[in-house]
Amino acid sequence: MIVPELNKPANQACQYADDGCTMYEHRPPTCKDWDCLWIKGEFRERDRPDKIGFVPWMMPAELMRDWKHHVVAFREIKEGATVLAAAEKIIKKFNKVGISVIVIRKETGRAFYPAKGFAPTMRASFQKEGMEYKERSGAFFVDVEFCKKAWPADYADESNLKELIQIT
Repeated sequence: MIVPELNKPANQACQYADDGCTMYEHRPPTCKDWDCLWIKGEFRERDRPDKIGFVPWMMPAELMRDWKHHVVAFREIKEGATVLAAAEKIIKKFNKVGISVIVIRKETGRAFYPAKGFAPTMRASFQKEGMEYKERSGAFFVDVEFCKKAWPADYADESNLKELIQIT
């Protein structure tokens, strides 16, 4: 995850992570507000992020206001982990109960897996925002070049992270 207070970009290990958080009691607001589903007990031990290759969290409601339903994000920490059978099963399980999934991939962009019956709403939202996407097998795919423009903080490094995210 991105931690602007620590100038920590996405897809990079945290300097304070060492078998847990070494600054947990004094962690920044970004870490306190983060809603990791594995930490909350929504995943089994065998689905721990370092084992399955992605980190799952509930997207903040204010970011999903246009979609009017729950959305879970997966950030791949091992490229391609979310196309494996175990991840596909988890995605389908979320979709079945009315939760859409966004997969953030460092190398290939984003994939959006809409909850059952939600594809038309998602498609309309993308078109309204001018998002370039490809649709196949009921999912939407946005290439990495578009993602870098639309969500630059997700693809930033230490040199430009603070420029992209204003900390209040």
